[in-house]
Amino acid sequence: MQKKLIALAVAGLVSAPAFAQSNVTIYGVVDMGVSHRSDNVLSGVKSQTAVNSGQQSGNRLGFRGTEDLGNGLKAGFVLEQGFTVDDGQSRTDGVWSRQSFLTLSGGFGTVAFGRQYSPQFNMVAAIDPFGTGTVGEVNNLYTLDTRLDNTVAYVSPSFSGLTVTVAHSTNAAGQENAGNVGDTRVWAISPVYSNGPLMVALNYHQLKANKVTPNPTLKVWDLGATYDFGVAKVAALYGKRDVSATIDRTTWMVGATVPVGAAGAVLASYTRAENDVPVVADPRSSQWALGYTHNLSKRTNLYAAYADISNKNGAAASVGDASNGGAGYQQGMNVGLRHRF
Repeated sequence: MQKKLIALAVAGLVSAPAFAQSNVTIYGVVDMGVSHRSDNVLSGVKSQTAVNSGQQSGNRLGFRGTEDLGNGLKAGFVLEQGFTVDDGQSRTDGVWSRQSFLTLSGGFGTVAFGRQYSPQFNMVAAIDPFGTGTVGEVNNLYTLDTRLDNTVAYVSPSFSGLTVTVAHSTNAAGQENAGNVGDTRVWAISPVYSNGPLMVALNYHQLKANKVTPNPTLKVWDLGATYDFGVAKVAALYGKRDVSATIDRTTWMVGATVPVGAAGAVLASYTRAENDVPVVADPRSSQWALGYTHNLSKRTNLYAAYADISNKNGAAASVGDASNGGAGYQQGMNVGLRHRF
């Protein structure tokens, strides 16, 4: 209740009509810790130890609101800003660059308009034991199209556990260009089945620059699943991506989340990526990762993670985390504290 009152007061400073919102909530993440990285792909580069923010989850401040329009219809919005705790700076790519979209929902499902996570990212984040965060994140090797600008997305109601997301972006990488020349058009579809301990998900999307010649279509397929046995939740992920007209990238991951008592969990994964290229030996990378998270409360947890990448035949993957790049380092460790509100 206090969050809602604060949000209404803040919104009131912007415009009086904001008081018409029936429900406005402030939410966010504050994540801070220490990282150590070593074994750079470039010889002579020393190891690095740093105080970093946003290691397990990107730091954010968000506003989420809904209004009941009657007859089963609801309007809603999400505005989400990213920031760094270690230096107090906002993201450089825009005020609401994490997410900014408007929704209309009802018995037909939900339609969302604006900058939002891609169906691919939502799928992979739900399957990766590390939740696409810390140095153990699968996306150190797994290529993701994380957010899409100028997007219209539709999420269906659940049909006995099956939901389908369809999305189209008129330009995934920013504002539309004059004459729409070069705009990156994206089409995506992602069915997800979730019932009891089982979750199975599929994603397909394609990217193509508008009115550009030659202009091959980049196609992406992803398939993944999790199954919770109680003593452990196992996960598997497979993806294929057209990097260019002559290069394909195949990535797969297996992982597990093992509960430890009522508050802890051990996280583990192995990921492998290989580029199929002509003439030269195929560049490939593999990563194994091990981590632990411990809940101090429903909203606050401690975490630790370690990851090691092996690059072959010219590959140069490195151990980044949710907010920080790997800078060429092939070994990394995070320890930190995350609070969600």
